[in-house]
Formats: sequence, structure tokens, C-alpha cells
Amino acid sequence: MRTLTSICPGCSIGCGLYLLESEGGERRHGLKVAHRTVAPMNEGKLCKFGMQLPAYYDKEALHNSVDGKEVNHEEAIEAARERLSSMNPEEIAFIALPGTITNEELVSFTSLASEFGCENLSFGFERFFRDIPEEAFYVLEHGLPFSDVEAASKIILFFVDPFVHYPLLARRILKAKRNGARIIEVSFTKNERGLADETIVVAPHEFESLREKKELFEDSLIIGELTPYTNPHLVSLMLWLQASTSSRLFLLKPFLNVTGALLISGGGKGAEKRKDLFEIFDRIDRGKIKALYLLETDPVSVLLGGEEVKKTLSKLDVLIEQNVFRTPLSEIATITLGSEPFYKKKGTIVNIEGRVLDLGGESANGLAILERMGKGRSYEDVHEEVKKRLGLGSSEPSEFEIAVTRTERKFGVAFLVEFIDSFLSLLKMGNDEERGEEGYSLWYKTNPFFWAGVRDKQFVEISPAAMRTLGLFSGDEIELVQGDLKERLGFKISDVPDDLIVSEDKLAIQPSDGHWAELHRRELLTSVALRRAKRSSTAEE
Repeated sequence: MRTLTSICPGCSIGCGLYLLESEGGERRHGLKVAHRTVAPMNEGKLCKFGMQLPAYYDKEALHNSVDGKEVNHEEAIEAARERLSSMNPEEIAFIALPGTITNEELVSFTSLASEFGCENLSFGFERFFRDIPEEAFYVLEHGLPFSDVEAASKIILFFVDPFVHYPLLARRILKAKRNGARIIEVSFTKNERGLADETIVVAPHEFESLREKKELFEDSLIIGELTPYTNPHLVSLMLWLQASTSSRLFLLKPFLNVTGALLISGGGKGAEKRKDLFEIFDRIDRGKIKALYLLETDPVSVLLGGEEVKKTLSKLDVLIEQNVFRTPLSEIATITLGSEPFYKKKGTIVNIEGRVLDLGGESANGLAILERMGKGRSYEDVHEEVKKRLGLGSSEPSEFEIAVTRTERKFGVAFLVEFIDSFLSLLKMGNDEERGEEGYSLWYKTNPFFWAGVRDKQFVEISPAAMRTLGLFSGDEIELVQGDLKERLGFKISDVPDDLIVSEDKLAIQPSDGHWAELHRRELLTSVALRRAKRSSTAEE
């Protein structure tokens, strides 16, 4: 049995752990997880997703293929280069949601896009930089050391339930509470675990009230989340609260190496010049983009509306998928390029604290694929480029230091106010629209399973009032309806507002309706109808 030091790819915290692998066996067989108590990111603790990593790695491997025919490595790389070279730069796009991608691979990926003269490059967070002051870019680019969380005197949980969204963050908040910190949550519903001293329940169309309560945010650490689905107006509201008070803002992110991706690709200024994830989907839908290179990214499993994602990507002339596992897109991919599992990779990532973490693996196969089509550099050359872009000089930082630090800056709020006002007007318009037959709202509580495309809970949370209204009994199932889309599943009674439905799983209900360019306008909640599902004839008997 070999002991491998590794990092969990579940979220931007990057928990340290050991993986125990059978000697001489296949890479995924016999894999076990062990705690690594010296890891400063998580101090040995792991969440449910981390403990289930062997199942995460136990998927069917992706092999090299061209037009559905299995080929060797060199043939697949050469075919990918030829197909991309046959396209105009504006017809090509590159997407990498950086969950299992090293800094070194990101340097090679951005370099490859540049080699083809392509500006349709996305890491999933580009649009958020277009509507905020440049002086505020650092808040989105950088995180904060967890020691700052533990030392905070007041913490505002801004629509974040740490026990669900980022379980290892909850331990830091509990430490802060033991140190005397006051914990306040701002949410659509109260956290059942009683972490907060006070809960500010916000109705879906009453965000204006948060501006009126800005004194609540004075001298606080505001903790929120930034995902591809976060409404940019909500980001502006959080920034306005920071700029208008003596508070700081800490944004967690779902993909492990988002910080590395943003910094290596030029930060906010670089993001401004690239294309947004859903903007690229929209251009594919309209036939403007004809070739897409996906680097270790499975948008069908990661994003809501997986079938719509697959339908859109089916319109491509060329789909190149570089991944370690087969995905729902592998069957329609023009070219597939198999790489190595994350825990075997040689390379680094930057976690949300700013720690540059060495993955401890020995394989640079994924990077070699990209470099064979691009500049042909060695791993060592690319690694030196990573250190340069991260501002590390010649040093090799250890996991026990915060190598990528954040400097607080002042920024104005006038532009943000205008942007937020447009958001509030949009909410009021939404409030006048029909919200479904029974007028319920669905709120997704994202978590590592959600972003990995895994159904973990198999139920949603509803209020006792909803249960009574629908005449539900133990053993019944419910049905969520959004237009032609339906989802039948179990339910749990929780202390949530009467018209709110909370799901930690990704459901068939989707926000896009196939109109990718409109996603930035969507509300924070999704309007649905809630019904009691018909019992089967056997159950009725």
C-alpha cells in the first residue's frame, strides 16, 4: 500500500489528506482516504465529500479517440491541433472550470488559446469583473487566511450556510465564536444548526432592506459565495456594504483553483478581456463558435440544465475534451484526450487563503498534451512561469505560509449604487410576474456534491405549511414543476418560509431555459409549482 499526500478537489479550501493506494494495482482500485492532521488548511478534518473521494475517483477512464475511433496519444493530439488550425480564431473557444486543474496547466491552456489567436476563453467568473470598479477587483481575485476568520469580532454569513456550502469553514467560524465573535446570518431561512446569534431573514424581493440595515455590517467580516450562477448585482450589493461600512468581504468559490486561475490569467483586468462562460454558450447556440476545447470540465454535470448544455454543445463542429474520466459529453466529443487523475498530478494550486499547495504527484501528462499543441515547453519551464505570474520570484512556497497575500483598498460606491438600483427594479418586476401555479420559490444550497454532479440528498426541504396545504403524509413524494420540466422526489419538513423550497441537490429545474445570454438577469430564487406526486396504483392499494 502506497501513501500519497494529496489535496481534496471539492472546493476552494483545498483540504490536505492522504490517499492509500494498492501497490501495483490500477490507479483507482483499492483507494482509501486517511486524515492528514498537519495540513494547515483543514487540520486533518474532512467533510463528507472528502471522505468519499475514492468514489469520486472510481469512474470510467477517458481514452484517446478521434471521431469515435480509439487512437493513440500522438494521433489524438495531432488531430486536435489540425482541427483547431482549420478554424478562424473567433470560431474557437476554450473553457476550463478550475476544479482539478493545476496552475501549470492553466498557464499552458491560456498560452494555447493565445497561440490560436482566440479570445473566447473562460474560467467561469469573467462577467463579475465588468460591472464593478477596478479598485474592487482584488476582493474577487483574492481570499483571506482562515486565521482572519478566527480573529474576527463579528461575522456576517451572507446567504451562506457554512455547514452545507463549505463544511470546513464552519469549524473556523465556531472557533471565532468561542473567541467571542458575534455571528449574524443574512439568509432566506434560518440555519437549523444554530450557528448564528442572530438571523436576518430576507424575503426574495426585499433586498432593499439590507441597504437600510448597513449599520449591522460595521466592523464585520462578511462571508459570501461567488459561483458561475451568482447574480452580479448581488456581488455589487456585497461590495457596496463593504465600501459603505468598515467591513471586509470574503468570497468563497466552488472550484479548487479559481484563485490560481484568476491570478495567473491577469486577474480582473485579464478577465475583463476574456469571454464569459454563458456568453460562450450563447455564441455556440447561435452558430458563432464552432469549436470548443474543454479542459477537465464537464459542464453537463457541473451546471444546472444539463440537458440544455448538452443540446447546445451538440451544435459544435468540433468538440475536444481533455479529461481523466468519461463524461456525458464524451459520446459526442469529436476528439477525446485522456489525462491523469488529480491526485497523481505534478503541479501546484492556490487555495482560497492564498496558500500555494504542491499536489505531490509525479505526472505532467495533462500539461504535456497542451504543450505538444502549443509552445512545447517542459514542466519546469512552465512552473517557473507560474511563480513569475504569482509574484513568487524564485522561491518555492510551502503550505505553511500564505504566499499570495491580499491588500485591502478603498473603492467608490456611486457606480455600485446605480447598478444595485437596477437590480432592485428587476426584482420588483419579477415580483409582479406569475410565479407558478402554487407560487413557490426554489433555493439551491450549493455544496461540493452539487458542483461534482452528484445527487447526495435525494430530497428537498419544505415548510410545515406546505405539507399541510398539499396534504402530504410520510412516504409521499412531491413534484416540482417548471414549465415542461418536472422533478419527482422526497421531502423533509424544515423551519423554512412557507413558500420556500430548499435543495442541496441539482434538480431538473433550471434557470437558463436555453437562453444563455440572459442568465445574468435571473433572480436569486427560481419560481416553481409544488404538487403532491400521484401515488402508484400499488401504493394506493
